[in-house]
Amino acid sequence: MIRLITIFSVLMLSVVVSAQDEVKIEMHIAPDTIGIEDQAFLAITVTGSGSLPEPDLPNLSMFEVSSQGTSTNISIVNGSMESTHAYNYMLFPKRQGTFVIKAASIVYKRKRYQSKEVTLTVLDAGIGTPKTLEKAAESSEGENRDIFLLAELNKKKVYVNEQVTLTIKFCHAVSLLSQPDYTPPQVTDFWSDAIEPQRSYYQNINGRRYSVIEINTALFPTRSGELSIGQAMLSVNVQTSNRRSRDPFGGFGSFFNRGQTKTIRTQPLKIEVLPLPTKNKPANFSGTVGEFFITSSADKLKTEVNQPVTVTYKISGTGNIKTVAEPVIEDLADFRIYRSASSEKISKVDMVVGGTKIFEETYIPKRAGKLTIPAVSLNYFNPTTKKYKTVSTKPININVEQAALSDYADIPVPNVAGRVIDSKAKDIRYIKTKSGDLAIKRPLILATPLYLILNGVPVLLLVFVWIGQKRREKLTTDIGYARSRLARKLARKRLATARKLAGSNQTAEFYAEIRFALFAYIADKLNISPHGMIGDQLLEIMVNANIENDIIDSTKSLLRQADFAQYSSSSKTAENIKLSLKSAEEILIKLEGSQIV
Repeated sequence: MIRLITIFSVLMLSVVVSAQDEVKIEMHIAPDTIGIEDQAFLAITVTGSGSLPEPDLPNLSMFEVSSQGTSTNISIVNGSMESTHAYNYMLFPKRQGTFVIKAASIVYKRKRYQSKEVTLTVLDAGIGTPKTLEKAAESSEGENRDIFLLAELNKKKVYVNEQVTLTIKFCHAVSLLSQPDYTPPQVTDFWSDAIEPQRSYYQNINGRRYSVIEINTALFPTRSGELSIGQAMLSVNVQTSNRRSRDPFGGFGSFFNRGQTKTIRTQPLKIEVLPLPTKNKPANFSGTVGEFFITSSADKLKTEVNQPVTVTYKISGTGNIKTVAEPVIEDLADFRIYRSASSEKISKVDMVVGGTKIFEETYIPKRAGKLTIPAVSLNYFNPTTKKYKTVSTKPININVEQAALSDYADIPVPNVAGRVIDSKAKDIRYIKTKSGDLAIKRPLILATPLYLILNGVPVLLLVFVWIGQKRREKLTTDIGYARSRLARKLARKRLATARKLAGSNQTAEFYAEIRFALFAYIADKLNISPHGMIGDQLLEIMVNANIENDIIDSTKSLLRQADFAQYSSSSKTAENIKLSLKSAEEILIKLEGSQIV
């Protein structure tokens, strides 16, 4: 019993990770190439435990510096608290050239920590603007857009589970009158991980000054083939001005201007994902992709038989740390092996995702002597070199001594001659040799109907209340779910309104209500905005949502009837209106029975 308690206590204590005085400081700049009239965003992040001082800035005399505020993020992992402080600055270059910004530093507990240096290139006005931004800023009329959204990938071809960085840039040259409503693109075939912090800076594009908000996301494809990244969408209310207005009080227009809501989208992106090569692929390959190394350490090198030794395996490097597999540990004749704990810590340095994953294993020696915990190997595929690689730990030698006999042995008690236990002993009772009558004399109360009803009904009521509460919470917090659930009800309500309009000679309002019923139903099911949508867009969305062709054809025909009714009096007959209403009802019934994705 003492031995079991000891092993259990050690296993529990090995889960607790003590806080480390480990401090990390990083410095990033974006973009790394700008024009003389542009600005660059400089971010310095300090990560560690405890109260951390502000970093010492490098020499920035070649720039005008404007502080953009600070932010703090606190996380607790395995009982250890860690805080990340971000210090943001805007750099305005004073002259052209290539500038090396020296490392930022911090002094913590009499030890100095430094970041890496970064380089910023300042070119002539407009030269540093990427061609993709210049093209995205141009409208079909050749003028610059007030706002636009651009999506880019840093690679066009990657391997399975290799990182590709998706960058979304929201650029606006007019004032925003509302908080942007941003919907990220669908990335169903990827692991995704946001790369923080979000960057904000100014950039001159085609001779016009834009404010740029940049969002970066690390994507890791989960399968090979040509994969798609959906459209990102953003809706925002922007300030507008009417230069042609002859209103004598037009000078007050900007004060009372409520603006205009605009919705912008990115273009869908394609990326080619290559399967991992089969040449020289290890037989026990676990699917890890990136560049990693592995180390091991034991909490003690001297112990006794049946006393646990905890070995920590630490895997560090760049890549999707969440998918890094545990190293294979074979059964050993001299040890019993138990999984103790595991944890992971993700880091993002220079737009590259990596981190550390820790596995703890408990080895309990079975015999005394000089025993060896063998080396453990980890194999991975390096997409940079396009080769498989295997890294290993070093063997760990353990000196195991024989345990004390009194602690780990049961000593038999010898029989004493002449001492006999008889039936008169009061502290000992013999085991019965006959079972007797084991039949239940009366039914158990647990099996009576009254007991089941009295105790089962409250449980069922509690389950129904819990299900209802969860459904209400989901309807409140999950907008897409709520819109999808209410889509049918709202569509029926709009058709009822259209039915009333059918008999009131309001043909235009009738067809407008039918059109909006179809547009809003599809939009609610897919959690997109129906405002500003046209018929061709609706049909394209229905095709992409895998809706049956006959439903799409019926919808196309109904929309054509609605458009034709606005310009032809022959189509405004009561019979045509009745047929259009019936067609809309049939389409909605078929859509309700379809699987819209």
